[in-house]
Amino acid sequence: MDALIPSWMNSERHILRKRRHLFFVWIIAGACYLAGIFTQPAVARELTLEDNSLLIAFDSRSGALTRLEDKTAHWVIERRPKLGVSFRLFAPLPERRWNPVFGRKQSAAEVKKISNHDMRLQWKNLVSENGGTLPIIVTADVTLTNGLLTFNATLENDSPLTVETIDYPYFGDFSPPSRASTNMAAWTVQANNPAALVSDEIYPHFRNEKGYWGVFWPTKIPDASRSPFCLIQSADDGLCVGIDAAKSPYRILYTFEQHPGVISSITSLVPQEDEISGQPVHLEFRLCHMIFQKPHSTMKLTPIVLRCYRGDQHSGSNLYQQIRSTPPQ
Repeated sequence: MDALIPSWMNSERHILRKRRHLFFVWIIAGACYLAGIFTQPAVARELTLEDNSLLIAFDSRSGALTRLEDKTAHWVIERRPKLGVSFRLFAPLPERRWNPVFGRKQSAAEVKKISNHDMRLQWKNLVSENGGTLPIIVTADVTLTNGLLTFNATLENDSPLTVETIDYPYFGDFSPPSRASTNMAAWTVQANNPAALVSDEIYPHFRNEKGYWGVFWPTKIPDASRSPFCLIQSADDGLCVGIDAAKSPYRILYTFEQHPGVISSITSLVPQEDEISGQPVHLEFRLCHMIFQKPHSTMKLTPIVLRCYRGDQHSGSNLYQQIRSTPPQ
C-alpha cells in the first residue's frame, strides 16, 4: 500500500514518527526530573559538631553555617539552612570601592571534620563582584568544647588589594526563641562606663540607626568600641559572643541587619511571618573585623567565642568573665 503513496508523504510520516518519539522521550525525561532521578539534592550534606549543650552544622559544599541550636533551652538560633552564610569580605579596587566577596557565591575548598570537637573550613580563589577572582585563602577552625564554641580564622591575602573588612562568624538567620512572644535585645558594655551595660532592642522592634540613604536594610551596630562581648538576650535565655583575647589589635563591630525590612518605619515592628511578599524574613548577625590587611600578607583574626546561658544580661556578663578567666582546654 505504501508503494502507492508518494515519496514525499512517506517522508512526512517518518518525520511525524520521529516527533512522536521525541515527544514521549521528553515526557518520560520530565517525569524522571520531577521525581528527582536526574536532579542533585537541593541542600548539601551537613557536617555537625555536637555536645550536650550545643549543636552547630555547616554545609559540606559551601561551608555556610546552616544550624545552631541551644539544646538545653531548646532554642534553634540558626533555623533555616537555606539562609546560611559562610563569610563576607571587602577588597576595594583602585577605581571602584564596591568590590565585596560574598560567601554565598563561593564554594568551599575544604569542609572537614577533624575530630568530634573540631571542624576545618577553607575557601580559595575568591570570586569578587567587580575584581574577578582574587588569590585569597580564608581558613577557619571551629571548636566545640563543653558548650563553648571557638572560631579561629586566618586570612592569606596574596592579591594586590587591601582587604579592609571580613565578617566572620556570620549568622544568616538569627531567630528568637519564639516569634510570637519573645522580646530580644543586644547588650554591650557602655562606652563611657565599663562597669555598666547598655541594651538595644532587636525584636520585635528593630529601629534602623543608619539612615535610609546609607544602608540597604534596617541596620544597627551597637557602639561596641570598648565592649569585648555582645549579649543577645531574651527573657530567660541568652547568647554571649565575644573576643577570646585580652585586646583585639583592630576594631570589631557587632552588626545586625533586618531583612527585607520592617512593617513600618514609625513602629519599627518586624514581621512575625517567615515570608513577606515572597521574601524571607530574617535577621543577619555578624562580627565585622576591620583588619585593613595589606596585599601579599597573612593575618590571624582575633578568636571569637560563643556560649549560650540561662538568666539575664548579668548572667551573660559573668559568663564572659568566666570564659576569659578559664585556661583553654
